[in-house]
Amino acid sequence: MLLEEKLSILPTSPGVYIMKDENGNVIYVGKAVNLRNRVRQYFQNSQDMLPKTRLMVKKIKDLDYIVTDNEVEALILECNLIKEYRPKYNVLLRDDKNYQYIKITNEMFPRLVTTRKVEKDGSRYFGPYVSGYSVKQTVELLKSLFMLRTCKKKFPDQLGKGRPCLNFHIEKCLGVCKGDVSEEEYQKLVERAVKVLSGKGDEIVEELKAKMFEYAENLMFEKAQEIKNKLSSLEQIITKQKVIYADDRSEDVINFAKDHTHIAIVVLIIRNGKLINKEEFVLKAEEDTFERFLEQYYADVVSLPKEIIIPHEIENVYNIEKMIEKLYGFKVKVTIPKQGEKKQLLDMAKKNAEISLANRQRVDDVYAEALLTLKNILGLENEIEKIESYDISNIAGADNVGTLVVFEDGRFNKEFYRKFKIKGFEGQDDIRSVKEVLTRRFTNLEKHGRIPDLILIDGGQNQVNAALEVLNTLGFSIPVAGMVKDDKHKTRDLIYNGKEVGIQEYPLVYKLIYAIQEETHRFAVKFHREVRKKHLYESILDEIEGIGEKRKLKLFRTFGSIDNLRKASIEEIVKAADIPYEVALKIKEKIGV
Repeated sequence: MLLEEKLSILPTSPGVYIMKDENGNVIYVGKAVNLRNRVRQYFQNSQDMLPKTRLMVKKIKDLDYIVTDNEVEALILECNLIKEYRPKYNVLLRDDKNYQYIKITNEMFPRLVTTRKVEKDGSRYFGPYVSGYSVKQTVELLKSLFMLRTCKKKFPDQLGKGRPCLNFHIEKCLGVCKGDVSEEEYQKLVERAVKVLSGKGDEIVEELKAKMFEYAENLMFEKAQEIKNKLSSLEQIITKQKVIYADDRSEDVINFAKDHTHIAIVVLIIRNGKLINKEEFVLKAEEDTFERFLEQYYADVVSLPKEIIIPHEIENVYNIEKMIEKLYGFKVKVTIPKQGEKKQLLDMAKKNAEISLANRQRVDDVYAEALLTLKNILGLENEIEKIESYDISNIAGADNVGTLVVFEDGRFNKEFYRKFKIKGFEGQDDIRSVKEVLTRRFTNLEKHGRIPDLILIDGGQNQVNAALEVLNTLGFSIPVAGMVKDDKHKTRDLIYNGKEVGIQEYPLVYKLIYAIQEETHRFAVKFHREVRKKHLYESILDEIEGIGEKRKLKLFRTFGSIDNLRKASIEEIVKAADIPYEVALKIKEKIGV
């Protein structure tokens, strides 16, 4: 059905509309109380629209819609679809992968781990946290403090089998794998870790202090010193949690700063009276960016406060409150304080947002100048907003792989990084590899995001020609440049339109291209090592009678490397792959004890 026909039969119900471009890519998702009225507005009075909206409307070639019962349901559906499609013209929060969470796994004898992905798997999550180093440090301290397990053993299958690891012997783990620690006893320790992460660590500090003094009074100085060491570790975590209130209030304090291009939003997360985290988001500034941020943020959040504090009235506050209640079964009130402690916290969030925006502006100015200069020296017609960089990696033709790195809107966008195992042939052939990777990328458009404004290939004219051949065959007109390296494996020049283009006399361009080349190379080498490691593992096991594909896969999933397999006991190998003792013995003989 043509777009004009769809516009003529739109219902007047509430719902969500999905705009698509000529390639069928979703470019915008919106909600409406009345679908017919809202969608038709896009195709009327275009002079009253913002430039970005006018540009989007020109690209709309198709639309879908989904009718809902009410506006709150439309809001929830809109947030889910934005997260799924990540349309170019929507306000987008950074992808979850850019943040770290602390996860308490949903398994017998839970583990404390870091993750970048929140799943509905029954586990408990804390975060997100911006500083990866701080998160890892906190997790290691908590595991050591409460003697939580670090192994990946599967319980109850592996309970009481095999030897406990080194952490048990140096008293950093209870050794639950031995089978003599009850789930109840272990769970109490997990809950103590939860208390610390929830801002209630002071309770545990007081308990430990009382125990330390008790040991000291009884002249048990060694035990007292152990407790003192634990207190020191615990205080490292607690000192990062600033006391805001004397009571146990839980609030999210949200404020922003904006200029003509961007808006920086800061969320101060207060739990049990303590500021336990700060989140920062820098988004493209539009008329309703702050409201759209609140909708998306609370459509998928790990920890809810009792109160959300914002700087001014917004139109959709009722819908946000109802959305939270419908999604989580929990009532949250949104308030706008004019004075007092809460207003001071809003001012603190505002100040942090201003700093974040200023930092972003400095970085953006540098990248904007670099991209503009790059556009000019290559003689491109369009602005460069998105660059895709490709690399092929192999050793003597073995384990041939390709990788894709994306630089978009002044940042490396890891959401769209991709790995390709070369499948079309065996042996070393960079030209065929480039063709295969580019073909797979540009015949699967929805998976890879919007079309780039420039493609960089790690290689010379032959690789560039291979990429252009694929693009021309598939009907794409995208500029392609090759990154020519010097004897130190650093990009010296670019190959474009059959000529070498010098970039060393343009410092900002050189630094940008060098950063992209280094990131592309790092990602390619990392993937190549992963593939080689697995193949090396498999090739050694292939030589052992009694090891087929299923057993080989089980061993790889359990141990992951030859080194780990070498360290394992025969009993652990027998259990991991359900193999006879004699076969496990052959494995140990083959790889060395």
